[in-house]
Amino acid sequence: MARIWRKNFSNQKGEKEEVAEYALHIQCSWRIAKGYKIVVGSRDFYSPRTGLKSENEHFEWDIQGNNRFDERIESFIKDINEYTIVERVESDEVGGLKIFLSQGYLLEVFPDTSEDDEYSEFWRLFNRKEDSPHFVVTGNGTKNQ
Repeated sequence: MARIWRKNFSNQKGEKEEVAEYALHIQCSWRIAKGYKIVVGSRDFYSPRTGLKSENEHFEWDIQGNNRFDERIESFIKDINEYTIVERVESDEVGGLKIFLSQGYLLEVFPDTSEDDEYSEFWRLFNRKEDSPHFVVTGNGTKNQ
């Protein structure tokens, strides 16, 4: 088991920031579920938040607060805390990933493309320390960079 915890780091301006020690960058479909309910998913970026009419021809998904992701991720962030732990991790042979968290949450990462060129990165995991290697999963398999 591993804790999801944060450390203080200095940003490029020299200011102290609290950030997670590890980062997971996802470039494919994903969702966070709890029980039989999807809490938030990757396609939520492209749906308007509650109260914003979907017929609105001026819906701008990339403005913070406009999309369903921004709305739904808040409930997830409020529920997790410094005691949230990774209970187990599973992967599959095509680049999929399941991260089981305490409190009943599950992060599922599932590549949904057959692309297998050098630019087909699905996800990467790395320590935020300077010059730490990245574990990268692509359509061609895995590699350390």
